[in-house]
Amino acid sequence: MKKGFSILIIVFITYSCKNATNTEEEFGEIPSQELSVSSNAVSNLPKDTAALKSMEAKIDIGLIKQCSEEGITSFNMDSITDTKKYLDNSIIENTLGKIPVNGQKDWFLKADEWERFSCYQWEENQNYFLFTLLQKDESCCLTLYLCVAAKDGKLLTIRLLGLSGGDGGWYENDWGEKKGFGKFKLFHDSYYDEDKFENGVELGITREQEYTELVISLKSKSFQIDTLDYYKTQVFIKK
Repeated sequence: MKKGFSILIIVFITYSCKNATNTEEEFGEIPSQELSVSSNAVSNLPKDTAALKSMEAKIDIGLIKQCSEEGITSFNMDSITDTKKYLDNSIIENTLGKIPVNGQKDWFLKADEWERFSCYQWEENQNYFLFTLLQKDESCCLTLYLCVAAKDGKLLTIRLLGLSGGDGGWYENDWGEKKGFGKFKLFHDSYYDEDKFENGVELGITREQEYTELVISLKSKSFQIDTLDYYKTQVFIKK
């Protein structure tokens, strides 16, 4: 903080335990039996919403391997750049966008001209194919997702790994340590600054920080989540 500022700290803490290329490419744009994802089924999709939800979402593993780097690594979102190896938006709409993120029924991946998804990394074992995607939001953030598929390409689950960015007084930077196949220790750290005024005079800012530390482990087609640490602090910085 600048000199001349005095700091009044009000702390509220709660605990609960329990490499990239700059070349722009687009993958999956030309529909074909080999590269398009569920392209043959798209024109024959049933109109009934329940039937749509029940259809299997399948990804072309060969396509993902073509546009991604082999080996999923630890990460710091602040040091990751967009690979610009973009998946065609139809792949998001027709396949990846059918699986709820973090198991939340109202959170699905969506792509448009401002928000694109690029290939990042992949790895596999005898049972699963894992791959990560980067989402670039032009107005705010870079977000990293981990996708899990069966060896035949059937998508099983999608998990948020971390993000970096800020807007309107809010900022977040996350990082993660890879602990094994499908296992990460994740660190989510964000804060929000809000100006405080009285009678038109600026008094200072209130800064709220939120920190979460957890471990995610792939267990039988989904992730086991273990929260290791959580706290929220509020600091008033007087001008």
